[in-house]
Amino acid sequence: MIFKVNEQTNSIESVQSLWDPKELEVEKFLLSGLDEKEPILESSVFGEAFLIVSNQVKTRYRKRADILAVDRAGNAVIIELKRDQGTLGVETQALQYLADFSIYRGKDFIKHFSRYSTSLEENLKSFLGDDIKIENVNRQSRIILVARNFDSALFSMGEWLSKKGIAFRCIQYEPIEIAGERFLNFSTAFDRTPEFLYPLSFQSRAREPDYFWHNIGHADNNWWSYLVQSRQISASFDNKPGDPGEQILRSYISGDVIIAYAKRYGAVGWGKIDKVNSYRLLKLGHRGDKLNGQQLHRLSISWKAVASKLEDGIKPDTLRDKFGIFHPLRISVRIDKEKAQRLVHELSNVF
Repeated sequence: MIFKVNEQTNSIESVQSLWDPKELEVEKFLLSGLDEKEPILESSVFGEAFLIVSNQVKTRYRKRADILAVDRAGNAVIIELKRDQGTLGVETQALQYLADFSIYRGKDFIKHFSRYSTSLEENLKSFLGDDIKIENVNRQSRIILVARNFDSALFSMGEWLSKKGIAFRCIQYEPIEIAGERFLNFSTAFDRTPEFLYPLSFQSRAREPDYFWHNIGHADNNWWSYLVQSRQISASFDNKPGDPGEQILRSYISGDVIIAYAKRYGAVGWGKIDKVNSYRLLKLGHRGDKLNGQQLHRLSISWKAVASKLEDGIKPDTLRDKFGIFHPLRISVRIDKEKAQRLVHELSNVF
C-alpha cells in the first residue's frame, strides 16, 4: 500500500490507483525485455532467476499455463497470474498444469517444449551451467501464483501442498499510478518452498575451489578497464544488503577461478579469488560507483590474464564449438573443471 503524506494534518492517507491492468498486461510486463538469447525473468520480482521456456503453454487438455520456466536447480516452475484475488480453486488449475508438465523430464522435457523455443537445450545449458545435468531437468516442479491479493484460505492449502512435497509461493502485486506514471510493486505474500529446491548455495557445505563464469554486468570498455584496474568483480540485483548480488559474491571461496564474461563479446579474462572477506557494498555516489547506482556489490580478485578491449574476447560461438562451454545466462555459473582449465590456458596464451 502506498501512502501520501499530508503535511497540513501531519498524517498519511492511502493512495487509490485508478490503473487496473489485466492479466495479459501484467504477463506482458513480466516478459518485457526478453529475447531468445537472454530469456531470464526479472529476478527482483521472484527473488531468484528463472529461465523462461514460454508463456501460454498448451497442456494435453488444450488449456494454457500462463508461464512455464525453469529455476537454477533445474525444476520446472509454473507461474499463474490472476487479475484480482487468488482464491481457493486457482491452485487446482495450477496443479493440473503441474501434473501435465511433470511427466516430461530431462531430454523428454527439451523435446516436448522445444516447440516453443528452438534454442531451449542451449539456453538450459547456459542457464544451469555444469551444476545440473540435462537428464536431471524437471525432477521436481513448483507453483507460483501472482495476484492482486490472496484469500488466506489459499495459504492453508499451500501449507498442505508443501507437506506433500509441492513447492508453493504466492506473489502479490499492486499497480500504482502517480502523476501519470505507472508502477508495479511486487511482494511475497506466502512461500513454502523447501530449502532443497532453492538455488544451489556453496556456503552451506565445505568444498574445494572451483571454476566459474562471472558476468561483468555492463559490456562497456570503460567499465571493464575499471574492474581490471581496481581488481574487482561486481554484482547488481537490488544493490541492497543480503540480496542475491551479495549472496553470489559471498559464495565464492579463496582459490576459486573466475572467468569474466561480457555479453556478446564472450570470455574476456580470468582471475583468482584470494580474499573472500573483501566483499563490500558501495554506497550510492561512492567514487567507485561508476554506473549510477548499479553494480554496487564488490569483491576483490587477482586478475591473471585479461583482454585490453572487450572486442578481443573469445566469442560465444568459439566457446561452444572449441571448448564445449556455453555462455552464461546468469551472473555466476559453475564450469566443468577440465573444460575451464582448457579455456584458462587459452586465455593466458591470448592475453
